[in-house]
Amino acid sequence: MPQKHESTVISYSSSESLDVRKEIFQRLNTYPATDDEKERSLGLFLRGSLLARLLAIRDIYVQILDLPGAILDIGTWRGQTAVVCENLRAIYEPLHLNRRIVCFDTFEGYVGFSDKDKATELHRDGTYGVGGTEYADYLSELLQLHERSNAMGHNFGKHRVIKGDCRQTIPQFFEDNAGEFVSLAFFDVNAYQPSLEAFEAVWPRVVPGGIVAFWQLTRSAIPAEAMVYAETILPRLGHQVKRCATYPGLCYLIKP
Repeated sequence: MPQKHESTVISYSSSESLDVRKEIFQRLNTYPATDDEKERSLGLFLRGSLLARLLAIRDIYVQILDLPGAILDIGTWRGQTAVVCENLRAIYEPLHLNRRIVCFDTFEGYVGFSDKDKATELHRDGTYGVGGTEYADYLSELLQLHERSNAMGHNFGKHRVIKGDCRQTIPQFFEDNAGEFVSLAFFDVNAYQPSLEAFEAVWPRVVPGGIVAFWQLTRSAIPAEAMVYAETILPRLGHQVKRCATYPGLCYLIKP
């Protein structure tokens, strides 16, 4: 049986609203139009809460336009944030061919939950797997398709999808790419120790004015990011902290 997604379990929406969400999606599947018309009409089926999430990514992205460095999507899961960032790159800075996007995930589910975490049936080792190497390859191909469909699409293959435990893959990435810096990093790892070690590997590479964004910083049901912030970032590291206007759960730090 497919695992339930947290959006149907941990939600501010009423049961009626969740039922309507399902009906909207069903209408997407049965929409009476050609494939070309359906592709151009996806906004008909984009619910407001998902649009709010996409607008929040955009609101963060536009703050790094004048900064050098890669975008990291740590705990990328299915890769939606990375794909949105590729398309925002094409919209706002189509000639910025050094704006690389790097996705990190096990693609086999969470790892590193310990006694310090609040493990649940939704959030524990092994949940949120998407198919391992097969899905990592799929996401890599999908990112390239988006690149090729965008402006300057002949210059594709700039992005990378890296499979494995981020506690090992991120330090290895920087070891292999000594000249790579970070303008923006999204975190959605959700286990304390991996979140801590990944942050400590990334923060020294974030350029001044760069952004580190946390999807779960203020969510009590998933406390890992809050613990890392309270114990490591808040008392030790200078920064500004803000939340996104359209999606308050997405909070971000700006490096001085």
